[in-house]
Amino acid sequence: MIRKNSEPGNIKIVRALLASLATALISTIPAFAQAKTANADFEVQKIAGDVYAVIRREPPSLWFNPNTVFIIGKRDVTVVDANISSEDTREVLAELRKITAKPVRYVVNTHWHEDHIIGNRVYREAFPGVKFIGHRSTLEDLPTVGAGNRKGSVENGKGFVELLKNLLGKGENLAGQKLAEEERLGYASDIRLVESYLNEAPDFQIILPDVLVEKRMEFDDGKRRVEILHFGRAHTGADLVVHLPQEKIVAAGDLLVLPVPLVGSTSYPLEYAQTLENLLQLKAKIIVPGHGAVQRDDAYARLMIRLLNSLKSQTESAVQRGETLAQVRKSVNLEEFQRAFAGDSQHKRLIFQNYVFLPATAAAVRHLTEKK
Repeated sequence: MIRKNSEPGNIKIVRALLASLATALISTIPAFAQAKTANADFEVQKIAGDVYAVIRREPPSLWFNPNTVFIIGKRDVTVVDANISSEDTREVLAELRKITAKPVRYVVNTHWHEDHIIGNRVYREAFPGVKFIGHRSTLEDLPTVGAGNRKGSVENGKGFVELLKNLLGKGENLAGQKLAEEERLGYASDIRLVESYLNEAPDFQIILPDVLVEKRMEFDDGKRRVEILHFGRAHTGADLVVHLPQEKIVAAGDLLVLPVPLVGSTSYPLEYAQTLENLLQLKAKIIVPGHGAVQRDDAYARLMIRLLNSLKSQTESAVQRGETLAQVRKSVNLEEFQRAFAGDSQHKRLIFQNYVFLPATAAAVRHLTEKK
């Protein structure tokens, strides 16, 4: 069962920090056509004619930088998701300009979490006529919940960085044990991402969508039909996916995150599995997740659905028995799924605990209680 009666102090500290830090945010590259870049942090993969996936190569850890998709039309380009900072987004835009000189017409923000939107300003500066596409609920969530998350991230970010630097210096992990190489790489990546975010904090420009999607939007870019779809609430209430029927490609945003799911504290875990089922009805041949390697089948999504259905049924039963959140976390057993996603990796197990078990049980209990 995924619970501990006592935890090292560092684990408690990092969980407190991540309560605000990670709410704002949240492998092997397949052997198909790729155009390698000189940047060690991402790789540009040509996944179809004039469709490219920018796959981040930061190691799985506690902070995140999203994948990006370039959809190059006859006259212009649609970009799916910006990055956690303007610095990272400028590097991605530089790669786009190596591929095409066409202007960016649309940036689709798959949801309002900050790792997907902070770099929007880079596209506005480079292409003054660009339009930002987002779900309608973003207009409410980004200025409210998003603003609170940004405040917490800025206030707690420095302490988080100092903690990780101290651990790297001592060669210890958050549990006070000898630091494994996987943890060393993860902590170093977290430090870089948080510092990049904090460097921009005094000059944040939060750009709201000016093209709103409720359930569906589509347009022809001169080469293909592009569909922007909302299948239901899941990782957030605003999750959009970008579907290219001609190429059978889906950019799924954070509905899918590898190698460990990113459920998160702003999630709807009681609805998440059905939203994924709806997504799979597209029968895409290629799925670009919000974070992690490109998928060529639905096996990972099916595993996520099993996890979420188990979480849903267990929490519903626990709440029906009158259990509190603390009691729910003692009775809900996700060990099978923690093993499936994290294996024996202590670092990935920590990620599972912080981004699946703890926030998902909290959100599920909250939503079930609200229903009463």
